[in-house]
Amino acid sequence: MTQFRILVVDDEPLARASVIGVVKGDVEVAAIDECGDGFSARDAIERQRPDIVFLDIEMPGMDGLRLADALPPGGPVVVFTTAYSEYAARAFDVAATDYVLKPFSRERLLESLVRAKRRVRERRLGQLASEIVETPADVPDHGTRLSIKHGDRTLVVAADDLLWVEAQDYCVMVHSTRGSHLLRASLASFETRLDSARFVRVHRAALVNVAQVREMIDRDGMVLVLSDGSEIGVSRARRHQVEAMITRRTLPSR
Repeated sequence: MTQFRILVVDDEPLARASVIGVVKGDVEVAAIDECGDGFSARDAIERQRPDIVFLDIEMPGMDGLRLADALPPGGPVVVFTTAYSEYAARAFDVAATDYVLKPFSRERLLESLVRAKRRVRERRLGQLASEIVETPADVPDHGTRLSIKHGDRTLVVAADDLLWVEAQDYCVMVHSTRGSHLLRASLASFETRLDSARFVRVHRAALVNVAQVREMIDRDGMVLVLSDGSEIGVSRARRHQVEAMITRRTLPSR
């Protein structure tokens, strides 16, 4: 069974207890640690290497956004838990997995835990990372197909079948209608292989296939709902560009 180590960071003891009280019931949670400020959390992350951090934003000393932004490649998956909706767009700038507003329900926090565990599992699959290879020379159209080498097999995925691409450590996780694949490439180099008219950078750590967007939701910041149900946050700095590309298509919004 997959196990997860969790760190809960909040300057309010009752708020930490609320998070711990929910997540401790998950049988896959092997250990839970807690901190009351950003500086001690930074030290705990270095020492204990948690898989997931539930992180408050407004704290004395180092706030949660600053701490998340300072995390090194390969750091924990971050879920923000805060009473303030105005930080949502900035949270996606630091590639948070979720943004949970206080007061939260048990169901909402468990939903964020499920999402965070899924992200950790995808990272762990990186231990079996594939190598990205060039599209065969006889395919002249730039960015129309992606070839992924798995041992002695090569999987060819059409660009239209790509859902979204996220940076993970020194690799990229490519999510497609045919599954997810961790490739040895930077997000910037991968982006150059794709058609800029069809793929848009939604925050510093993610690209989205515009054709796979089914809905735009304004949930304390823009969230894109993709054809497979994935929800991808859009940073405040990139929102205008993303909206401009997507609204050229007919999409519902709410």
